[in-house]
Formats: sequence, C-alpha cells, structure tokens
Amino acid sequence: MFSPVRPNRNSPNRQSTTPRQIDNSEDESIFNNIKTPRFHRLSRSPFVKMPTEAGHRRECQPHYIPLFVTRLQVQEAVRDDFVPPVYVKGRHLSYQRGKRITTPGTSLIKIEGVENTEGANFYLGKKVAFVYRAQREVRGSKIRVIWGKITRPHGNSGVVRAQFRRNLPPKSFGASVRVMLYPSSI
Repeated sequence: MFSPVRPNRNSPNRQSTTPRQIDNSEDESIFNNIKTPRFHRLSRSPFVKMPTEAGHRRECQPHYIPLFVTRLQVQEAVRDDFVPPVYVKGRHLSYQRGKRITTPGTSLIKIEGVENTEGANFYLGKKVAFVYRAQREVRGSKIRVIWGKITRPHGNSGVVRAQFRRNLPPKSFGASVRVMLYPSSI
C-alpha cells in the first residue's frame, strides 16, 4: 500500500501557510459577478414613521419596490388604493396578577415586534381593540369589539398593561388584539 510522504516542517520545499495577497482588481471582479436581487423589502415606510428605533421592528409597508428608482417610479409603483396599516397585532397574555390573586381589570398584552421597554413606551395611550364574533346579530353584524387603552409597560420584554371598558373574558387568553396607531403624538 502506498503512503504519501508529508514534507517536514523545517523542509525548504514546504509551501508557505501565510494567506496570499489578492489585488483589488480580482476582488472587484468577484463582486461584479454576483447577481443582486431586483427587489428588497423596505424596513421603514414612507407613510408611517415610528419614532423609536430601539424596540420596534415592525415593517410598516408590505409591498416591494425596486432598489434604485426615481420619485416618479415610486409613485407609479405604489397602488392608489394602498392604505398604510392602522393597527399592529398583539396577544392577550393574561390578567395582571400576583402569586394567587388575579386583577381582571388590567390585561397584559404582548405587541408583535416589541422586545423592550423603549419600544413599548411608544404605544402608551394607544387604543386597543379585542374583536370577536358572537352568536346573535346586533345592529346587522355578529362582530363585536371591546375597546381599551394601553396604560403602562409591564416588565422589560415589551409587554404592556391595558385597561378595557369591560374586562376581557378569560377565554380570550392567547387571542389576538389590535393595537391601534392612534391617538398619535407624532
């Protein structure tokens, strides 16, 4: 059986292990061959601007636009019927509680995309709607709403406290709520 001979560490024939130098011309040609995508998702919307960058990561404009465009092309690309989002999704986690006693008058809401107190502070005073469907039709609709307001942050992970006109039912734990972007202070 043949076994290859390895060069000795001190051998003069041994190849250098230092990285070779690459000229910039070679480097540029590598990048020129890479095909970039024609479209990218906007991280910030020209319609709805959030004042806090810290904890708010929600993308506010869901459609795609080309990378390099003129103002006229942007106006053509944006649909005439496009309406910026009026609310952000959230989840009803629980009532505010201690070890044994719950306080149904205050609900805990986790807002989508908010991960810290700075992001949660933007939503203070905003309206919250718990939308649900009932059996009986009232005023021509089976859809009903319980309105509330965000009062303060709860903890350090972006959860907020909200008080509703009528206490949310325990059946709504884990259900989604709509956190409206009004009343606005910007």
